[in-house]
Amino acid sequence: MTEIKTVGVVGFGVMGAAIALNAAGAGYKVIYKELNDELVASMFERWVTKPLSKRVAKGKINQDDMDKLSGQISGTSLYSGLAECDLVIEAAIEKMDLKIEVFAELSKVCRKDAILVSNTSTFLIEKLMAEVDNPSRTAGLHYFFPANINRLVEVIKQKETSDETYSALMEFAKKNRKVAITVKDFPGFAVNPVFIASYVVLDSFYGDKLNAISLESISQEALGLKFGIMWVQNGAGLGTCFHAGVSMAEYLREADTGYPEMCEQLKKQFESGTPWDIEGGPITEIAADRTLVKERLLGAIFAISTHLIEHNVVSPDDLELGIITSLAWPKGPLALMNELGMEESARLIKVAVAAGDFKLPKKFADNDLTPWVLK
Repeated sequence: MTEIKTVGVVGFGVMGAAIALNAAGAGYKVIYKELNDELVASMFERWVTKPLSKRVAKGKINQDDMDKLSGQISGTSLYSGLAECDLVIEAAIEKMDLKIEVFAELSKVCRKDAILVSNTSTFLIEKLMAEVDNPSRTAGLHYFFPANINRLVEVIKQKETSDETYSALMEFAKKNRKVAITVKDFPGFAVNPVFIASYVVLDSFYGDKLNAISLESISQEALGLKFGIMWVQNGAGLGTCFHAGVSMAEYLREADTGYPEMCEQLKKQFESGTPWDIEGGPITEIAADRTLVKERLLGAIFAISTHLIEHNVVSPDDLELGIITSLAWPKGPLALMNELGMEESARLIKVAVAAGDFKLPKKFADNDLTPWVLK
């Protein structure tokens, strides 16, 4: 099995730098690639020197710790600078053509047994690796924002990924102190299809009757959240949320799963350049309005979660673990369905189907009301 000692990171922005610091902190040597020497230097100052210096000033680490950690990380502007890497993680911007080109270049300069992975959140791994020699050494390694704090990593097996590659990545995730779940190559993978559907449906109710703080309150009540779905969207950035929602609808709206189409409300809010206002304004207490939103929200979450299990994208236990770890939900969607009862869950899924958000999963088309078996 490939022993991972040196890790390459392509793209040293917010996500790439967090991945690099996480790996360096776990004892790996890290080499990152940026477009030119000026960016190599400025990104190191921005994402390594400054944040670590702040931690020293606050007494969280000492200067020796900072020197050791920063000494584990170096940069290059050339793909050939990554030639010694045992694992290369692509964390470039979400443009498919660019990512395909990155992997074509990596395939030329890296050892034939070097593992090549993408941190993409939406694109199919198989498509990104189209130009790579020996695709058995390719996979997805999907970190969640912020990657230095959020403990979840999805290890994505495309159909060519070898067992050796998969095992090496699971061990790498473990040494990085991450919670790793196994996911099949599928649009958005496992967690994002659930979360993106939840916020697209919730946002579609925004308007004169329901303000953002009311929708935040309803999501908190429906899922038992301390910080609701509107709050999480603001943290992730509405631009990221909008583009991810558009991608998921393009992939799945006409598929056998169905998927909610992008709502105008999120599009307009993103274009306005301002986050959802969840600080002020009245919170609606009208029971009928709150119930309508809650039922659509839960129905969508339950429908896509069932489709993911039926398509063998992820195991029931890994889906629960992934949702709880990455989104900080007290319960995963399948445990919620069991708690509500499968008859009520079936009714809510049919509410989402009637609204045009999803197609009816086979389990419920067959009237199978057996509870989910979870550890």
